[in-house]
Amino acid sequence: MQIPDYYQILEIGRDATAREIKSAYRKLAKRYHPDKNPEQTAFAEQMFREVCNAYNTLHDMQQKSDYDRTLQTIERQQKANGAYFDRLRRLNQNYAKLELLLHALLHQNYETGISMYEQLRHHFQEIGKEWRIDDFLSYEESRDCEFLIAEAYQKLGFSNGDPSSALERHRKIEKAMLMYESLLSAEAKRPCFKHFTQEVKERLKFIYLYHFSIEGYDQTCHIPLTKIRALKLPKRETAWMYKKIAEFYVEIDRFPEARTVLKMAFELQPHLTGAKKICQRLNMGNLQTAP
Repeated sequence: MQIPDYYQILEIGRDATAREIKSAYRKLAKRYHPDKNPEQTAFAEQMFREVCNAYNTLHDMQQKSDYDRTLQTIERQQKANGAYFDRLRRLNQNYAKLELLLHALLHQNYETGISMYEQLRHHFQEIGKEWRIDDFLSYEESRDCEFLIAEAYQKLGFSNGDPSSALERHRKIEKAMLMYESLLSAEAKRPCFKHFTQEVKERLKFIYLYHFSIEGYDQTCHIPLTKIRALKLPKRETAWMYKKIAEFYVEIDRFPEARTVLKMAFELQPHLTGAKKICQRLNMGNLQTAP
């Protein structure tokens, strides 16, 4: 809906007094009177009518009050519409960026994809908002996208060709781990990608063992055993992970921790295979019940 801005036509402010409205009308009526504009009769007549209409509305207090309310309502709507279309434009821009991000990840251009992902997140942080993939994609598509992003972080974190510092590579592995864990949590609440669940668990197994290994960025374990238990793996797989962790502890001479974790492995799998060597190293031969 559009209505003429009578204040603009009379060249006055919206707080103009009755005297100022009348004075402006008289001045403009003289300026645009057709008799004084013989060479521009059509234009003068149009402007003269607009000036008269503006004055007739604004000099009457009731009409002015009604007009002001209507004008303010329209301006609020226009402002809201402007904000909506501006938001829609930004959404379309970010959706286009997300499409490019996905295209990069699907073609294994991990560095490009992760760079775009972090730029998007940083942009939203700067304006005090959280960037959520779910704002642009369906729930299922969002989870698939997160899986690809987590995979990219993992690939870069474990890449031998990555020139990043050890701490930066560790950060990427941490990012991958958190996203994989988030995917499992989401799957437990709202199943949508069962075919990915086992793959996600396998990747988390690898990352968790990395944290226990001496090849981590330091020799301190940052993954509690509760996380391994939360994967709800078969007892045989969990026992195997405990055995590997015990072996990592032995390599860095943390024998008490190694014994504790190895006992946990045998509690789950009394006939644990491949543990003869570490049992001998820890003087725990009585636990080895397998041939």
